[in-house]
Amino acid sequence: MLWLHQKWLQVIDQGVAKIKENEVELGITVLKKVQEHGKAIPEVMLYLADVWYQLGHLEEARETAQLVVAAASQKSELHREGELLLAEIALDEDRYDEAQAILYRLKEEGCDETRLYLLLGDLYALQGLDEVAMKYVEQARQLEPDNEQLLAALSELYMRLGRNSEAIACMQKADHSDLGSLVMRARTLAQSGDFEAAYQLYRRALEIDKLPEVLFGCGMMAFHLGRLEEAKEYLQMLLALDEEYVTAYPLLADVWLASGRTDKAIDALIQYVKLSGFDTSQIARLIALLRQSGRYEEAKEYQALYDQWERSEEQGE
Repeated sequence: MLWLHQKWLQVIDQGVAKIKENEVELGITVLKKVQEHGKAIPEVMLYLADVWYQLGHLEEARETAQLVVAAASQKSELHREGELLLAEIALDEDRYDEAQAILYRLKEEGCDETRLYLLLGDLYALQGLDEVAMKYVEQARQLEPDNEQLLAALSELYMRLGRNSEAIACMQKADHSDLGSLVMRARTLAQSGDFEAAYQLYRRALEIDKLPEVLFGCGMMAFHLGRLEEAKEYLQMLLALDEEYVTAYPLLADVWLASGRTDKAIDALIQYVKLSGFDTSQIARLIALLRQSGRYEEAKEYQALYDQWERSEEQGE
C-alpha cells in the first residue's frame, strides 16, 4: 500500500511542478484528478490539501481536508492534522467561530502542539486581542524555543503592543534566512508601516521560492512605495502563475488606477467578480468605475448582481 501512497504523492509533486513552469491549467487538472481518484487515502489527501492551501486555493484545500477528517480515525494524527488545516483555512476566511470551535475541541482532547497554540494566537490576534494571542504564542515557544516562525510571530505581537524593544530582541534572535521567517518578518514590518524594509525581505523570500503569497507581498509593498511598474510586474507574474489568486485582482486594480488606467482597473475588477463575486464592496467599486467611464449598460448588469447579493445577505440574516 505504501508504494501506492508514494505514487500519488509523486503525481501531486508533478502537478505542482507544472504550475511552477507556468503550465497552470495542466497542473491544476493533475491535482484535481488526484483529489478525485485518491480520496480514499487520507495520507495522500492531507498532502494534497496542504498543497492546495499553499497555492491559495482555499475552497479546494477545505474540501480535501474534510475528506481527511472523514476518512481518518478520530484520535489519529491524520485526523488532527486535517482539523488543524481546516481551522487555518477558517481563519483565512474570517470564520472565527468555526476556527475557535475546532481549536478548542482539539485542546480539550489533549492536543499539545506548537501549531495548535500558534493558530490560537492567530485567532485572537486577528480579532485585535493581542494580549490573549501573546499568551498562546508564548505557550507555543515553550515547546519550540528556537522556532524561527514563533520568534517572528512574537516579534509581530510585541510590536503591535508597543513593546518595541522586545520585538527587536526577538528579531535579533532569529536569522530570518528561511522562507517562512522572511515572510513572517516582512509581514511584521509591513504592519508597522516600514514598507521599504518589508519589501526587501519579500524580495529575499522571492529568491528562495516564487510562491504566490511572496509575489503578492512584493506587489503590495511596491504599490505602497509608489513603485507602480514593479508592483504591476509582480502581480502579473503572480497571475501568470495562478490566475485564480483572487486577492491579487483588487490590488492590481489599485495599481492601474494609480497609473491613470481606469480601463485596466475595470478589467481587473471584472475578472475578480467572475472568480469571487460575493464581495459586494468590490462590485460597488466596479459599478462606480464603469459609470465614470460612461459604460452604463455594463454598470446596470453589475448593479443587478450587487442587488442580488445584497438581498441574499439580508435573507441570510
